[in-house]
Amino acid sequence: MALSTTIFDPTNAEHLALIPAFADIHIACIETDHTIATFTPPLNRDVIIEWWKAQVADAAGPKRHRIIFMTLVEQQLAGYVILYRPLWQTGPFRGVVEKLLVSPDFRRRGIARNLMDKLEEVARIEGQTLLMLDTETGSPAELVYPKLGYTRLGLIPKYGVCPLDGSLKDETFFWKQL
Repeated sequence: MALSTTIFDPTNAEHLALIPAFADIHIACIETDHTIATFTPPLNRDVIIEWWKAQVADAAGPKRHRIIFMTLVEQQLAGYVILYRPLWQTGPFRGVVEKLLVSPDFRRRGIARNLMDKLEEVARIEGQTLLMLDTETGSPAELVYPKLGYTRLGLIPKYGVCPLDGSLKDETFFWKQL
């Protein structure tokens, strides 16, 4: 399996053509794992595609600094993650990891690690020395982040709405010094 992890380029037509695939992975993770990821059922693919178009526009714009990393396996989008670099004068060294999602079709192949390695490499180059992230308590992702060197900070009870049943779920927060 040949992995190709790259930074999404909002000026590249081939990359822009992948926006529906970003939405499809987003939907698959919500439907398969009941991942708390922005949307709840019933899921509207067109709405999620528009959301991703806004993320891409945000990544290209000057207001916020987002870097979208994507992994392709045999020319098919397998997963992605976002590095959000807030333009804070008091914390230019902090970054936030957002939306690490891997297609259920490509799991257990090292894609999450590959994406996070690339994200951390770029974060270091960009001057981020502290990364923060959160994930649903009890989710498979909660077990992944410590394996990648992230330290559990704690949890906030009843933080997000579960797409499965609308119940409120706890969220666990992590950090890592690079």
